[in-house]
Amino acid sequence: MSELVVGWVQKNIGNLVTFKKGKKVETSDELLDGYLRYLGASGLEGKDDGYGLSDNGVIANKTDVLMLWDGERSGLVGHKQFGVVSSTVSRLRPETELIDPTFLYYSLLLNFNWIQQNRTGTGVPHVPKDLGRILNICYPIDIEIQQKIAKILSTVDNLIEKTQTLIDKYTTIKQGMMADLFTRGIDMTTSDTSNPKGGKLRPSVEDAPELYKQTELGWVPKEWEVKNLGELAEKVTSGSRDWAAYYADEGDLFVRISNLTREHINFRWKSIRYVDIGNGSEGERTRLAEGDILISITADLGIIGVVPNDFGRAFINQHTALVRLTKEIVNPRFIGNFLHSHAGQFQFEKFNDSGAKAGLNLPTVASLNCLLPSLEEQDLISVRVDSVDTQIEIYKIELAKYQSQKKGLMQDLLTGSVRVN
Repeated sequence: MSELVVGWVQKNIGNLVTFKKGKKVETSDELLDGYLRYLGASGLEGKDDGYGLSDNGVIANKTDVLMLWDGERSGLVGHKQFGVVSSTVSRLRPETELIDPTFLYYSLLLNFNWIQQNRTGTGVPHVPKDLGRILNICYPIDIEIQQKIAKILSTVDNLIEKTQTLIDKYTTIKQGMMADLFTRGIDMTTSDTSNPKGGKLRPSVEDAPELYKQTELGWVPKEWEVKNLGELAEKVTSGSRDWAAYYADEGDLFVRISNLTREHINFRWKSIRYVDIGNGSEGERTRLAEGDILISITADLGIIGVVPNDFGRAFINQHTALVRLTKEIVNPRFIGNFLHSHAGQFQFEKFNDSGAKAGLNLPTVASLNCLLPSLEEQDLISVRVDSVDTQIEIYKIELAKYQSQKKGLMQDLLTGSVRVN
């Protein structure tokens, strides 16, 4: 900040806190007498590092701020934690008559990039030893204003934490749901008033073994078939090579493995590439169509994507297989979700773990086994999985919104650009 706001001061952090480096202590995987939570690198992020012997250790209270001292994440800070500080962490104890501990925490968080840029050491980078002298903190003299700023930022952090908890909850729900749907399916003769998306799950194989049969994919409902992709597909192919010559600032979408994700079968667009191939190019052979299943076939094998409706002109390269299904007998999203499920991914694991350079050829892709219930049951299963994915995506959008708000508020409030009455 080039010019201080009225009512604000600037001081070296060494004038606001006392530094105390952590020590190496005896550690344990379980809580024993005389042991406290061990606050190491992951402990700064609220995770458990186990427990450390408190005798002769450096103890942090919940009003202290913690800072990671070495490694690629030097400068990472934590707050409101109680335990024994590890040797890679320093305890910063604020002079509370001058600066509010939570305000200090957010101020250090705002300065994280600066601390990273000023790391020292020829080996493992670490926070500079004279940080207390070279890092300046700006803060309002009125500690009540500091506390109000800290409360605003803490409120946003609480929203971030709650939203992340919901994402984790629904991700767990999805995992359990997929395990059930792709082993038990939906009993089409039942209705489930608590679920608007179809009937109830069939009883488990343990409760009703007469409803199931043993297959190469395990126990499945008797009505289901096991088919390989080649039997269900009109086309199994892969993209062309040498696309670099066609890269353009705008044009048709070029879908790469980076646009696929292991979280679901929808695409992600953090990195977008375009191509301009004109007409009649060999690339037309792999022009994408609605419902096409994409499978990564080099490096990290078995990442699945399904082309949505109204996708427009788009193409793929040689690192991705394209499977175009016969839609009269299969729902592409059912097959995509099955390949994405544990039962589907199990077929890719042996190729990823082979020790050689991972890669799948097209005959192998065509030989992948898939479950085939009735088309009606496929539709219901797809709707249930998609509904959970939609809910997770809604929460992820909310999370990104709160994270963006926090970033803006920190910049505004911790520099005095926006005044707090």
